[in-house]
Amino acid sequence: MRPFFETDYPRSGSRGSLAPVQADTIDARVLAAGAAEVHAVPTGAQHVLFSATGDFFAKFGASGVAAAVPAADVTNGSAPELNPAARRVPDGATHVALVAPAACTVTLSWYGA
Repeated sequence: MRPFFETDYPRSGSRGSLAPVQADTIDARVLAAGAAEVHAVPTGAQHVLFSATGDFFAKFGASGVAAAVPAADVTNGSAPELNPAARRVPDGATHVALVAPAACTVTLSWYGA
């Protein structure tokens, strides 16, 4: 798996380091409206870039992680995140749950160390 941050000059500095090379591990999930899916984090993945054809929610966790489109206020910190762009995989996370209010496709571009 390609690293998110390159260490060889000149890509390791200046503006070039802000645009990572295309991932060599890219997954796609086709979500039905309101139907959550749980996706395994690939071995060695440390960062993920999300892209989607519509709004979606994501939540990292263990294999039993769940995400639902919020239907009411969630004020205890447990809500899934709306439309994350780039995220570091949290320590201990092995899966990411995805859900969308309307059908859409989500791609996950994974990067290692």
